Amino acid sequence: MNEMLKIAIVTKNGESIVGTFGSSQYFKVFEIENSKIVNEELREVYVDKAADEVPKLISKNSSGTGMGQFSLTVVDASKDKHMKIAKSISDCQVVIARGMCANAWDSIEQFKMEPIITTNKDFEETVHQYLDNSLVNHKDKVH
Repeated sequence: MNEMLKIAIVTKNGESIVGTFGSSQYFKVFEIENSKIVNEELREVYVDKAADEVPKLISKNSSGTGMGQFSLTVVDASKDKHMKIAKSISDCQVVIARGMCANAWDSIEQFKMEPIITTNKDFEETVHQYLDNSLVNHKDKVH
């Protein structure tokens, strides 16, 4: 692996993997180069400031009926919130949390990031498991 990889991990306390994607207060972002952690930062989630560049999921059709086209899911307040959270880490390729709902999972995928649900609590252990392909993705825990 010679490319730069960024992994964002949900945390409420900056000390461990705690919480669901939708309730995240921070992301611990790890930059990996040549399979080694070269930088890490703690990012605060700014839901209100991320609104300007959230991709539009609904567009007007050209038939003149005024009906919008349906994308993947119904866009509601929850979906909008999750899209804004995802925007705050959209420079990352992987997002890891201890839990997430279907709207969160879809929002992460809309930004072309890989969503992962883990049972781990330790940041570095989780990053290393991801890098050596031993990290279990508990997709069955999407709620």
